[in-house]
Amino acid sequence: MLCEQLPQIMWFQNDNDYTECHYLFHYRIIPNVPDESMKVVIWHSDYCYDLCKDEIVSERTFPMTNEGRDEMIEYIRQEDWDYRQ
Repeated sequence: MLCEQLPQIMWFQNDNDYTECHYLFHYRIIPNVPDESMKVVIWHSDYCYDLCKDEIVSERTFPMTNEGRDEMIEYIRQEDWDYRQ
């Protein structure tokens, strides 16, 4: 299941990105430390984010908190579910 290995908030507070995929469903979490937020970008492709920026199908920003992390997990899993339907 997606997000099983998702790092804790400290990972993002240290300005680290995170990416994961499930077949053609890809997402990347991009932290914005000064704004204390994390943006999730989702695309469907065989290729990495750098090659698919024009194929982004969804993006959303969450607060860089434990609650924001939980909301982000729900959002990613729902987007994956919708994609597979």
